[in-house]
Amino acid sequence: MLSDAQVKSLKPKESRYSVADGEGLNISVFPNGKKKWVLSYRQNGKQNQKMLGEYPIMGCKEARQLARQLKLEYQGKVANSPPVHKVVEEWLSIMKSQWTSKKYYDTVEYRLAYLTEDFKNLPINEVERKHISKKIKEIVAKGTLETASRALRLGKQVFDFAIASDYTDRNPCTLVEDVIPEYESDSHPCLPVSEMPEFFKRMKASHSSSIVKMAMLLVCYTGTRITELLKARWDTGEIDFENKVWIIPAERMKKRKELMVPLVPQIYALFKELESVKTDDGYIFKKRGKPYEHMTSESVLTMIKRMGYTDKMVTHGFRSLFSTHANESKLFRGEVIDYQIAHVNKTTKADKTSKIYNRAEYWDERVELMTWYANEVENWIGTNS
Repeated sequence: MLSDAQVKSLKPKESRYSVADGEGLNISVFPNGKKKWVLSYRQNGKQNQKMLGEYPIMGCKEARQLARQLKLEYQGKVANSPPVHKVVEEWLSIMKSQWTSKKYYDTVEYRLAYLTEDFKNLPINEVERKHISKKIKEIVAKGTLETASRALRLGKQVFDFAIASDYTDRNPCTLVEDVIPEYESDSHPCLPVSEMPEFFKRMKASHSSSIVKMAMLLVCYTGTRITELLKARWDTGEIDFENKVWIIPAERMKKRKELMVPLVPQIYALFKELESVKTDDGYIFKKRGKPYEHMTSESVLTMIKRMGYTDKMVTHGFRSLFSTHANESKLFRGEVIDYQIAHVNKTTKADKTSKIYNRAEYWDERVELMTWYANEVENWIGTNS
């Protein structure tokens, strides 16, 4: 969006020219120095333009408000805009297939219901920033800042979906994050590298079963999500000893994209040890007393708590440890680290250039990364040998 200072600074040229403000609104500068707001819009499948007013008689804010109002009228959104709860339901139904965890789905559904409960029956194009801000302030007042941030983030996603679906043309969640005080997230507590030797010393002394210890070791070595590991099976052929790679199926990945994990010597040895004691071709990590089900993440988390690390370390913390330690080493590019832990984001090269995910992207560098990190973990463990 243009600021008043930017509009004032625009100088006339020999011919008329326009500068975009956004969402179809432009400021046109004429050779005589006059500046006029022009709205471009589509109606009945045809592209149209309408002169809204002259600057500075009509300022930036007024022009945007008028442009928004006119677009709603032209597109018939006031009559056709569905209520908030219907849009939330539609968004959830589409997003559900992208999430592997029912617990996560239930959490998202709950947070959105709580965020929108006061205006759920309001047409979504009538929701204003004050509606969102009021609810976020309520959550902040309870001291649950992380919940406030996550609820707001979900709200933004829903309203972005509503804009893309042509139900509204604005996102009232914008700028609301300013009502949330700054804080340090503790949702995934993680030990610093300096404490890892002591951590593994306690693990060795733990009375937990060897299979639970193996699960924790592999999560640490690989940087994978705990469920991605605990749902691994022998009959899927995902553990490829011959080619020294673990190929995690797309349906088990959070982003629904297959991931290749190099079986560097330490990881290879752990999977080989597990293979030597397997009883069938089902789950590699079986639930105690129910071998037809996979081990739950609570088994590993319980061991960590018994070791004395309640609120200091969780299973997801191993991913943070991997990312932080690898990035701080300055030995590897950030996108290589992101790819290896399946944390592809907007700054990752392949995500910018193609929607096709290449599972072997940066493969040689990732093998080098995993070899280095496995040696680091081995050193932490070896300190207590």
